[in-house]
Amino acid sequence: MPTVSWAARTDAARTPAFMGLRQFLNERTGRALAVAGGLLLAGLTVFFVATRPSSNIAQPRARAFFTVDDGRTWFADDATKLPPFDKDGKQAVRAYVYRCPDGTLFINHLERFKPEAKQALANANRPDPSRKGSGNLAAVQGAYTGRQVKRPGEEKWIATGNFREAAKVTAVKSPRGATDATLVEP
Repeated sequence: MPTVSWAARTDAARTPAFMGLRQFLNERTGRALAVAGGLLLAGLTVFFVATRPSSNIAQPRARAFFTVDDGRTWFADDATKLPPFDKDGKQAVRAYVYRCPDGTLFINHLERFKPEAKQALANANRPDPSRKGSGNLAAVQGAYTGRQVKRPGEEKWIATGNFREAAKVTAVKSPRGATDATLVEP
């Protein structure tokens, strides 16, 4: 019995089906191109409909929680506001609100930006013809070096560039000591 290699057997096994498809496409080129064009057109239509902004549907604004009294109370406002900002004559800072498994709400930590970081972030999306390369580099640096966090009731703000101390502040810890709370969105 002659020995046939594995590659020769698999090529022989695939050849009839492949040749059948190739023969089918060669004999019906017009139909094959019409089907391919139709599939391409359908895919492009789905893509453009899914990615175009809808002008007749109101887009919800992103919202976040803020506080003016060191976390005793909080309110929802536009998430694009960079804290601290003035709210009824008081300085508002970002409040990260969490829910315990028993339903209790609490503020885990507060956030604000130093004035220079806030300015860099505010200017990041403004067009500036004199800016070369990545215009958001100052904003990214400002967000890392100028962002500060603290727990409600504490006096000292911690720079998030101090990773170890900032991680202690932002680690979720409920008033009862539980760590399984979930972030609440307004």
